[in-house]
Amino acid sequence: MEMPALEGLNKQYATKQVAVVGILLDPNREKGALQVIEETGTTFPHLKDDRRFAEHIFGVPQTLIVDKQGQILDIIVGARSLEEFSALADKHL
Repeated sequence: MEMPALEGLNKQYATKQVAVVGILLDPNREKGALQVIEETGTTFPHLKDDRRFAEHIFGVPQTLIVDKQGQILDIIVGARSLEEFSALADKHL
């Protein structure tokens, strides 16, 4: 599961203008998603998709690296480790 790696990234980069945000794409799975959030102890925000992100999703899990202007810089499909996420964040800082 990649939630612990994303939580690690969230904590590691909190002072470097990097934000981690989870997005729930399927409103029918909200109860299960909330359970996973609780079980993993993630502290980063989780939002419900308003259909602006769904068109960019090609697989699950998927990570989007987005700049301050909302431009998608990178799309990563599949789980990654904290080290891999850190390398991706560093690439765009």
